[in-house]
Amino acid sequence: MLITEKGCSFFPCPTKKKNDLLGDSVIGFPKDYTVVDLETTGLNPATDLIIEFAAVKVRNGDVVDTFQSLCDPGFPIPPAIEAITGITSEMVRFSPNPRSVLPDFLGFVYDDFVIGHNVLFDVRFIAASNGDFKNTYIDTMKIFRKLHPNLLHHRLSDMVDFYAKKNESAHRALSDCLATQSCFKAMHEEVIMLHQSEEAFLRTLK
Repeated sequence: MLITEKGCSFFPCPTKKKNDLLGDSVIGFPKDYTVVDLETTGLNPATDLIIEFAAVKVRNGDVVDTFQSLCDPGFPIPPAIEAITGITSEMVRFSPNPRSVLPDFLGFVYDDFVIGHNVLFDVRFIAASNGDFKNTYIDTMKIFRKLHPNLLHHRLSDMVDFYAKKNESAHRALSDCLATQSCFKAMHEEVIMLHQSEEAFLRTLK
């Protein structure tokens, strides 16, 4: 059964284990939203810290504002993370700590729908830093999998290649946000082409 929020229809995606610190996971195509992406010192929100925040605010389908900040976690960035992101300990040496950036980041996102690729990773880190994060969130990876279940992988890089988009600096948060937003628009266009309406596509989901 579809739900309606802020005048848009969504397919609810209940998680296997309910996390009361997080908002609801849905599939849908709002016109107004904020894309988020984080770079972190590792994969565990309980022990690792954010080293880069980024967000892209979208209104009526168009980017209207961006947010980006490097952060100093207070300890050396692990070599494996430096290799993936290109973010070094020297780069963040004079940057603010993650907790001091968090209020401005949350103020930028406000109560928007939050969109990201494998976005549960990001919202878990935000919740761990803030105590909770109740924004409704949409995972572009879930949509991409629903549209193309036969593809071998559904990583951001795969989605960018599939839709012939660009990611100028992969694994840097702002560039990943912009690439995700571009692909989200392409998926919406594909949904309309294949199903004639968002609601028709959402009713096919299980």
